Amino acid sequence: MTHPLHVANQRHLDRVRKTCLAYPEVVEVVQFGAPWFKAGKKAFCIYGAEERRSGACFNLTPEHQSVLIEDERFSKTHYVGQHGWTTMVFSGRVEWSLVEELIDQAYRKVALKRMLKQLDDA
Repeated sequence: MTHPLHVANQRHLDRVRKTCLAYPEVVEVVQFGAPWFKAGKKAFCIYGAEERRSGACFNLTPEHQSVLIEDERFSKTHYVGQHGWTTMVFSGRVEWSLVEELIDQAYRKVALKRMLKQLDDA
């Protein structure tokens, strides 16, 4: 079953895409109607928030998630939130430095040692 791609805000997607694809061995695939960014075979960032709003989901540690969800911009991602996946809704002025930091942390959580070496050597 193919899901149609839904993009709430093309500029936001372009910014997330540019940041994610700058990391070693990252690929973008469409799953469940959303752009997913994977380090090898493991997903670390998904563009899109629930209810078709602009935002992103990040594969973080449960400890990091527990701190973030105290902020109203963040919530546990449906279905996979118990594993640390955290959704950030992009509303108003997006704090891109925070988004980039979360992408970095999510990438580092799932990347293989050789990918991290490439990243750190760059």
